[in-house]
Amino acid sequence: MKNGIKICVLGIFLFTAFLNAQAPTWDNPEWENPEIFQINREEPTASLYRYEDVKSALANESWENSLNYQSLNGEWSFNYAASVPERPISFYKPDYDTSGWNKIKVPSNWELEGYGTPIYTNVVYPFPKNPPFIPHDINSVGSYKRHFEIPENWEDKEVYLHFGAVSGAMYVYLNGQMVGYSEGSKTPAEFHINKYLKEGRNDLSVQVLRWSDASYLEDL
Repeated sequence: MKNGIKICVLGIFLFTAFLNAQAPTWDNPEWENPEIFQINREEPTASLYRYEDVKSALANESWENSLNYQSLNGEWSFNYAASVPERPISFYKPDYDTSGWNKIKVPSNWELEGYGTPIYTNVVYPFPKNPPFIPHDINSVGSYKRHFEIPENWEDKEVYLHFGAVSGAMYVYLNGQMVGYSEGSKTPAEFHINKYLKEGRNDLSVQVLRWSDASYLEDL
């Protein structure tokens, strides 16, 4: 069995009965489609890491020191768009020019890094209520890019991309290909990425929308 590797970036059930009515077909984007809350995301699991040898196990070394772990925290290239129409569309392509982008720390909250306006609200939605829709002109979008390389000794291993928490909805791309999509805010999200990896430098791109249809179910 191949070894699993992690790279380190409410159960609510709705039951609705329709009588003499046909279920609607949604043509909205994923983040405004109540029938879609993930694409290619792995099922939730416990996160376990194997020690390389008895010595490291007895020393109880942190899993962050494992040879089977690579953190992608740190400095990323970042573009902030105040609205959906302003977001870059083809940013996920490996040859996309990001020389004019800023840098941002990951993990971080982009409002606290000087982008957009921080909002605190308890029982009032911060956007007009019209589920499952979110006003495109006030839904800010953050686009992130960085590069990484896979160690040579990972060649025969299963590699997973792990996001500890992403507030909003996110699209994930690797080397110009869409890996998946996830809503869930503070819920970890993982993607199996072996088929998207290549030798040498890999181009990782993530686009985050501040709000989605899932925001109606979150404690805002």
